Amino acid sequence: MPNPILTPKNWSDHEVTIAWLGHASFLLNFFGTKIILDPALSPRIGLTPVGNKTIGPSRYIAAPLSAGDVGPIDLLLVSHAHTDHFDYPTLRCLQSEHTVSLTARNTRHLWQDMNFRSIEEIHWQENISLSGVNIRAIEGKHWGARLPWNKEMTANSFLLSKNGVNIFFGGDTGYTTLIAQQLKGISIDLAIMGIAAYSPKSFEHSHATPEQAWKMIEEISAKWIIPMHWGTFKLSKEPMDEPILRFRQAAAGQMEKLAIQEVGASWVLPR
Repeated sequence: MPNPILTPKNWSDHEVTIAWLGHASFLLNFFGTKIILDPALSPRIGLTPVGNKTIGPSRYIAAPLSAGDVGPIDLLLVSHAHTDHFDYPTLRCLQSEHTVSLTARNTRHLWQDMNFRSIEEIHWQENISLSGVNIRAIEGKHWGARLPWNKEMTANSFLLSKNGVNIFFGGDTGYTTLIAQQLKGISIDLAIMGIAAYSPKSFEHSHATPEQAWKMIEEISAKWIIPMHWGTFKLSKEPMDEPILRFRQAAAGQMEKLAIQEVGASWVLPR
């Protein structure tokens, strides 16, 4: 089945509209602020030893937009430096003097050959206001090393806030109560949570199972949910469609809270 047709240029600046571009990549119009999260829109993800030639897994489903079709971006947020979240070919296509980029601690040097308006680092519990959006770095349960010896690199989840609306982007994380502790007292309108890459069992340390992801969602009392990080790249041993099937079972009786379940779909936050 072909992807739905996305027309971000037609999205209202008076609403919150979000589209899933596959894996952990999202395009968002947040009351007029255009944001892209963890953009990886290339045919493959992996290491790029020379130019934009990538060595690594190929996509199972095409990106609904190319980097060139995304349009003007105000904020580009990358949660951590793993190649399925920090994709050099996509970032190079998106570079613009109009765009501010936000990256994890000790990863700014990875951007040194790219041309953005500015490149900011943020670490857990820090807040920064960019293009009218308040962004807080949230500590999850993951690591950020692009290569095994890059132990100084960290990984973020993000809380995005504007006009009284709060969006939590989980990035990569294993199950942890840290997230609920950091978001205590904050009304979460939308939670975007990873639900895959949990097999073999040792992977659960850094990637929540569907059931664990649902438990974290319940712990932060999110009104709406988008499950992500499944169905686009084969990065672990579970079958490609197992994560969403298990997540739907975990959400039984509350399926109406699931805002997007299809790559290329867009959704407007009800107000």
